[in-house]
Order: sequence, then structure tokens, then C-alpha cells
Amino acid sequence: MTRTPVPAGRWRSVRSRGAVAAATVVLAAIVPGADVALGDQRTSAELAYTCAFPAGPHPVKVQVAARFPARAATGAAIRPAEVTTSVTLPEAAVAELTGLRAATTGATTRLTTEVAQNGAAAQALWLGTAPSVPLTSPGGAVFRATGDVPTVTANSPGDLTITAAGLTLEFRPVTTEGGATDPATLSVPCTPAPGAKGLLATVPIGTASSSPAPTPSTSATAPAAGGASRGTPESAPRIAPPKAAAAPATAAPKCQGDTTDPLALAAYTTGYSNVTKMGNASLIPVFCSKVVQGPNQLKRIEVRPGVFELHLLQNSAGRLDYQGRAQTPPGPATFLTFGFMPTTATMTLEATGPLSIESDLNNTAGHGETYIRAPLVLHISDVKVNGTPLDVGPNCRTTGPVYSTDPDPARNTKDHLVLLGELKKGADTVWRGYSLSRGGPLDGSVTIPPFTGCGVGEDLSPLFTASVSGPANTVKQNQGAPCASGIEDDPAQLCTADKQPTTIPTPLR
Repeated sequence: MTRTPVPAGRWRSVRSRGAVAAATVVLAAIVPGADVALGDQRTSAELAYTCAFPAGPHPVKVQVAARFPARAATGAAIRPAEVTTSVTLPEAAVAELTGLRAATTGATTRLTTEVAQNGAAAQALWLGTAPSVPLTSPGGAVFRATGDVPTVTANSPGDLTITAAGLTLEFRPVTTEGGATDPATLSVPCTPAPGAKGLLATVPIGTASSSPAPTPSTSATAPAAGGASRGTPESAPRIAPPKAAAAPATAAPKCQGDTTDPLALAAYTTGYSNVTKMGNASLIPVFCSKVVQGPNQLKRIEVRPGVFELHLLQNSAGRLDYQGRAQTPPGPATFLTFGFMPTTATMTLEATGPLSIESDLNNTAGHGETYIRAPLVLHISDVKVNGTPLDVGPNCRTTGPVYSTDPDPARNTKDHLVLLGELKKGADTVWRGYSLSRGGPLDGSVTIPPFTGCGVGEDLSPLFTASVSGPANTVKQNQGAPCASGIEDDPAQLCTADKQPTTIPTPLR
């Protein structure tokens, strides 16, 4: 089904019943995010295991959720993302932990996965860490483990399957008094229940236009670090361990999403702001954003054998939420006053209006853009100059919002910052980058206006204007995968039980 092109900027109508039906299916599939149809598959598998606790075996329920590419090319690295392993212990197993006088315990999961293709296979170890949970709730205990996992590279075309195999649970019990139990750790091996099927995902692999030459670190004739292989070495999928983890994110504030609106999202974001006059980067603490997605606007669709072209627009609105206030959590900053005096302060970004989020996702062009516009005023408090407190009062702030040069001339009003997130489809057909429904990096550059209201008894505003204000200050933020709080089902396990995001991102420089 083809159409006659129309002039640029004009909407292309969808006239045939077949196209309307296809559009309806596509639009239904992409809630709560317009990019879900653009190359990813979210999977969730419920598995049954038998775990050998010291007093005897116990049945344990395990759910593994992750995001995989819908397809990939030979030689392209497949990176499972947003991997969550949820383990539910029955009361009898919890009783063995409380028998050690444990009041709480964290857990580490070690899940062996088998990666197979065309009769050859390799093993990859998925590690996850779950925070401590209380052991007092009736009905058992649930541990939600997350962590980066190895990448997989297929050497030939054909379906690649990833299947769960053996599992080891490692507990770190803590007593009511806060001390370690005896023993301090408990390692429990688990095996799949008889007849259990542990398929986690199937990724079709197509022929790449050109195959990368093997390198010493990813040899095509020997298994890479991260797993063993069977079958011919040349045909077995290659496993590469995850990169070293970044520094852990700071504690995340409460971020409970709206459960009454099916288009509601809640997400954590963090990052750095490189203030030019400070000469260093200031951390933007993990903060909460709550978003209501606008309707998807279908700009173009073409569906015919072997062709699926889709171009969508979406306008959404959001707000910051920190303890009921439209701001980020207070965060530390360091700069120089008088050009040489080391000064520390607490900085807070306060929103003076809603966030505007505009997404343009084009499957045909293999590209997506999301512009986020936010009116944010910078506040400074708790100032110390060379270790000595300096009273700046409660209203030390910029005269207006920090602002960017807006790419839309009609909106270049110098009263909001602009962040851009880009989504691109690689030669291996895998989408990488940012979209509202998957998170990712956002970049921008802002001008910090002069300060006002600083000082008690004397005007200190010129001091901060000279030390902080000015143009060309870069901002880089990293949004985690959001919780679709308005949808009851959560197969990807991106929400806690009370509808807060499970993904807490780490800041990027």
C-alpha cells in the first residue's frame, strides 16, 4: 500500500480500512510509550525452582523480566536491559532465616542462562542484587534483584534463544540489633522444577551487511569471558561480561505515580551540570518526574509485505515532585567566590511551571527526537566560604529561570531550559538512545541569569552573579525507565508494589 507524497509539513492521511486497522493495532501496542513498536521486546517469564535450604528443599517462585531487541544482525552485540529477577520465598524458607535471628536480609541472585543458536550454545551468568527486606510479613518474602548482565553476539543467522537454568541465592541476614547472623551469609543452590520451561527470549538474527573482524577480546574461535560454550567454537554465541558498574546512585526520593490515569508515568532522573565559572560539575541528585502522556498523533503509516513504516508525534506534560513540591532535592555544589575563596552551597532547582515533552519518533528514518522544556529557577542556600557560614537568607535565587536557546524560534523566550534526547536505529536494527518510555541520556546547554535576594543586612547577589551566572553551562541528565503507574499489569517489573519506579539511574558526565 503506497501513497502519493505531499508537500513537507503537511499531514498525510490514512484512508484505507487496512491502514486504519493497522494504525489502531499499532497505537494500542505503543501505550504507554510511542517507541515500543520501534524495535524492542519486553519479556517476563514466571519460573518454578526448588531451592536446597539447610533444613530441606523449598519451592521458590522466580520471575525474570528484561528488554531485548526484537531482532539483531550477526556480529552485533545484544544487550539485555532493565533486567529484574524477582524471587518469592515461601513462609517455610523465611522461617529458616528468622531461625538465625534474622530480622532483615538482602540477597544476591546468580542466574545461569543458556544462549543457544543452530545447535551451538554458551552460558552467561546474570548477577543481580536485591536490597534488604523485612522478614516479618506473613506469606513469605519477595526480593527484587537488578544488575547489568553480559552481552551476547551471534555469529550466524537464525533464532537465538536465551533460557534460564541453574540459580543460586546468597542471603546477607541482619539481626534486630543490626549485627550479622551466624553464619553471616547463606548460599542456597536452586534447580528448575521438573518439567519447567525457562525460555526468557527469542531474538531472530539476520545477516549483517558486513561482519566485523574478530578482535583479541572477542575471539571468534574461543569463548569470551562470561560463559562456557558447546558445539563448534565458530558457531557458538559469544558472551562478554558487563562493563564495570558506575558509582551507585544516591538515595531516591519517593516517586509514587498516579494510578488513576492509564497514561501516567513516574520516572527517576539524575545527572551533572557543568557550570563554567565553577570549573567543575555539580551533581543533580536523583529526582522524581511525573508525566501524563498525550495522545499519539499518527503522521504517517505504511504497511505492506516486508514493509512497516511509522511516524508518530506525541506531546506530553510533566512536573517535578519532591515531598509535594515542584523541585529537585537539594544538592551540594562547590565554587570559588572572589575568584579564589573555596565556597560550598546547597543548590535546588524549582519549577515555575509544567514540563513540556515533545516526541517525534520516525521508524522509517530510524530516528527519534524528544525535546523537554522546563522553567527552572536556581536557589542557593547553606553557603560556607572557606568553611565559615555565610547567611544568604531564604530567598537567594536567580532572577528568572535558567534558559537555553530554543531550536524553535517562536519559543525562544529565554524563560526555560531545553533538553534533547535522541533515539537512533543502528545498522544492527537495534534502537539506542533516549525516549520517554525507556529513558536514556538527555543533553542541553543553559545560561544562568543573575542572582537576587541574597544576603541578610547586605546585598550578596552580585557576589553569586559574578561566581556562578553566565552562558554555556552544559547539562547532562540520565532518565531511568519509567513506571507506567496507571496500568495494573507490570510484566517488565518497572514498578514497585506501590507504583514507584524500580529503575534508579546513575549520573552521566
